[in-house]
Amino acid sequence: MAIRTLLIDSDPIYLLGLKKLLENESNITVIGSCSCIDSLDTFIHIHVPDVIVINVHMHIIKALGWIKNAKEIYPTINVIMLCNYPPLALSAHEAGVSVVLSKEKVSTHLAHMIRYSNEGEKYFLVDSETMYSTKHGLTNIEINILQMLADDQTSVQIESVKTLWRTFFRFTTGVVNH
Repeated sequence: MAIRTLLIDSDPIYLLGLKKLLENESNITVIGSCSCIDSLDTFIHIHVPDVIVINVHMHIIKALGWIKNAKEIYPTINVIMLCNYPPLALSAHEAGVSVVLSKEKVSTHLAHMIRYSNEGEKYFLVDSETMYSTKHGLTNIEINILQMLADDQTSVQIESVKTLWRTFFRFTTGVVNH
């Protein structure tokens, strides 16, 4: 079954390029494109895409707010955000974005990211060369533990929320690798 994909960008030439890039990809069907976030709700309600690709040079705060609201209404829709600003990755993750992809990697990675996000994987841009991947995001308990570590809480407090070894391993591996 084809992955129903919606493209969003305020630049019609960029939209045309994205459509052209994806038109010969097996199992990806571009069901439409929009140049304005304000018209998306109706389009999504009618066509229900599997994946939305949004270029966030257009009103970043508005786009992230819209994504968060859309994910609450349509939790199964995966969102790919095209962006060249790594600090937005955390805000994008909090809004419900599945993939943050640098614009320089669109021609080589977009089709793969559409497939991966449709399978439940998450990819976040670290810099122009590195991406962080996870098939399963952190649980709320893991996020709380990492926040406790960041706040320099004691091990007794951390054990009180039944520390998961996976969280500790991910955290220490991330520290060691950087």
